[in-house]
Amino acid sequence: MKVLGIVASHRFLGNTEILVKEALMGAEEQGAEVDIMRWTDYEILPCEGLATCLFGGTGCKLKDKDDHNYLLEKIEQADGLVFGAPCYLLEVPAIVKRFIDRLFVLMTRPTTTRGKPAAIIIPYATRGWTTYAMFQPNLMLLQLGMKVIDRALIHIQGMSQSADDQRLLDKARKIGIEVATAIKTGDTTYRGEPGICPICHDRNIRIMKDDETVECGLCGIRGKLSIENGKIKVDFPEEQLEWHRFSEQSTYRHFTYEIKPSKDEFLKTWPLLKEKRRKYRDYLHIQREPAAPGAKA
Repeated sequence: MKVLGIVASHRFLGNTEILVKEALMGAEEQGAEVDIMRWTDYEILPCEGLATCLFGGTGCKLKDKDDHNYLLEKIEQADGLVFGAPCYLLEVPAIVKRFIDRLFVLMTRPTTTRGKPAAIIIPYATRGWTTYAMFQPNLMLLQLGMKVIDRALIHIQGMSQSADDQRLLDKARKIGIEVATAIKTGDTTYRGEPGICPICHDRNIRIMKDDETVECGLCGIRGKLSIENGKIKVDFPEEQLEWHRFSEQSTYRHFTYEIKPSKDEFLKTWPLLKEKRRKYRDYLHIQREPAAPGAKA
């Protein structure tokens, strides 16, 4: 069994790398073959939004121009994943979003990641500045169809300081043991701190316009909020859980009935759109200006 560790941080031997490596040591104790990669050592170009991955039949247009396809294949080759990224201004670094945006390609080709266990480790420095820290890692793993079995927000202020905090190291090692155990047993039950949403286990709830219904902003499941014994509770109907945004049936429905038909509509209207957009092509040409004296335009 193979467990891959991902470090989505530029900092060499920072808290993210230390904690992910500690988790991998725990997985290795359980007999796992472990590997690690730092995403910031690779190039992930931004999605160009041309939808060639959805309609072109040749995969992502950029697949031979950067490392995204390679990084995705590394995840697919693993049996489990430990993902680590620091939380800066409320969320993880931009490289994670770049990777996520290119995952549209999964709608048109099979992946081996569905159902595999994964865990998330997010070190952060300032309490109260982690509101969306788990959003993108959850989004990425759910889009991959993986089962998040544990998540840890780890408060650590100083650079590399986690190397001298046994409590945090033990927490990270436990996560690695859990991932390896889940691979061996097939039990991908969530073991982390409970949240409001039973799918992503986060607490970011969106209030709908009727002021009665709430929705998990990530998973899209809706329920009713209530107060019981002074505590907030949300009841999600069972049928909602089966149709969260990233379930197999929802993914199929989204592509088949919402995305795929847009190709025919685009081809039908393209001659008219091409002519109408001429007005905007000829208005205010966008050119890069020098950012500083002497810089190239």
